[in-house]
Amino acid sequence: MTTIRLATSGDRDVAIGLARQLLTELGGTPAPAEAMAPVFESFADDGPGGFVVLGEAEGQPVAVCTVSFVDALRSVGRYAIIQEMYVDPSVRSTGIGMEVLRFALDHAISRGCAMVELGTPFHGERQIQFYQRAGFTEVGARLRWRP
Repeated sequence: MTTIRLATSGDRDVAIGLARQLLTELGGTPAPAEAMAPVFESFADDGPGGFVVLGEAEGQPVAVCTVSFVDALRSVGRYAIIQEMYVDPSVRSTGIGMEVLRFALDHAISRGCAMVELGTPFHGERQIQFYQRAGFTEVGARLRWRP
């Protein structure tokens, strides 16, 4: 049995742990969990800056989707960005990832978002196909600058 729900403050360690697994799987070095905690707290309990969706299989947390809100002229107001989306390898291709994503999309719309965007990793053909099945279309590359 699967359960899809918004994360609460009590889910901090679980949600951060899943996000750290994603970053590690992508070959990065995740920030320390304690550094991620304040960001999680701003999203927990359907916060003003965004929200976190958890997917559970047989009572165990196996998926996370973090969503932040942005206001922009081009969207004529608020839109959402999926920042992290992770499904434990043991339950991939079972449908729980799509359930989590659809929950996140529906919730973003209910919070007034005109659109939802995301980025995928390099060589993310499988991820792109997953998001296209959910109705996303490619609109260009995501670039990053850091000081």
